[in-house]
Amino acid sequence: MEKDNLSGFDYELWSKKIVNFYWLLVSISILGQFVGLIVTYFYFPEHILKFFLWKVIPQMSMHLLIMLGCEYLIKIKKAYHSRLLIIAGTLIALVNIVINPTVPGLQVTLLLPMVVALIYFEKSKLVFSFVVNLTGLTVVHIGFPPIRMATSEYEYFSYFFSLCAGFTLYLAILQRGNEVIEVLRKTSEKEKELIVKSALMERLSKTDALTGLYNHKTFHEYMDYLAEQSEKYNLPLQLAIVDIDDFKKINDDFGHSVGDTVLKCVADTILKSVSEHDIVARYGGEEFAILFTEKSFDEAYEITEAIRVKVAALHHQEIQNRLVTVSIGLKNYDFGMKKSDFFKRADALLYEAKESGKNKVAV
Repeated sequence: MEKDNLSGFDYELWSKKIVNFYWLLVSISILGQFVGLIVTYFYFPEHILKFFLWKVIPQMSMHLLIMLGCEYLIKIKKAYHSRLLIIAGTLIALVNIVINPTVPGLQVTLLLPMVVALIYFEKSKLVFSFVVNLTGLTVVHIGFPPIRMATSEYEYFSYFFSLCAGFTLYLAILQRGNEVIEVLRKTSEKEKELIVKSALMERLSKTDALTGLYNHKTFHEYMDYLAEQSEKYNLPLQLAIVDIDDFKKINDDFGHSVGDTVLKCVADTILKSVSEHDIVARYGGEEFAILFTEKSFDEAYEITEAIRVKVAALHHQEIQNRLVTVSIGLKNYDFGMKKSDFFKRADALLYEAKESGKNKVAV
């Protein structure tokens, strides 16, 4: 049973649409027969019963039988067989041809099932439909004397080549469609690549390359925005500025590459200590900034103090397990405070922590 293939074709949906299309064809055929019945009634009343019994009833019965079979497969059995639906379309066309052998040109309706095969956008199904319709055309021409008598060999071959021409045209449409799909696929891939590159560039423009934290510029953007929100909605906001004590000495004694390792380690410790709603940035050099949101001042202080303790407990083999500590200034945002003052006061508290012995939090 076909339901969905790798290209995303919905067999259930399109099977129902194809069956509805067949119902339309059958309805038109039945309507045509009733028109013929009316014409016969007025011009050949002596043949009205024969026309009804030998044309209207058989055609209607066979068409309904085919359609009920399709409905049973689709709605009851939930079997969405494309080839069975293609064969059903061929049978509908052949019924019209066999019941009305003297009506010229009905053989051309065999092109319609090939159109249905084209819906699936698969060459194998189009070839299958072409073979089935060509076989059906040949069988009814050879196996049904009334058709053979009403259709000359020249007409048969004209229908034969019409099917061949239709197949060639449909094949070209299919190939062109596949070309368009390929172009769209490549365009989509390029757009995805551009989106990924754009996202990466945006991330790079916002983050510090060494630590992966937000950079100086992005930090100020967030601080300005959060300060405005705090002022507008009376939301809690705290700023902590963290500085690694005596970091210059680490660089002088062990080199900048080792200093970078220590920076990264401290940054990871800070990031793991805060919540997902907090903003952590590398403000510059060995200095970090944290914006605490949705927290009371006491909660922000507890987290900041925990950061100080965790950093002091880190073991740095690359600097012979020398103790690394941080000094922190923590400031609460007060209503009406200027954003520039908010940062300056936190920075002043940081220097206070350093001047009073380092490895402490000043509030």
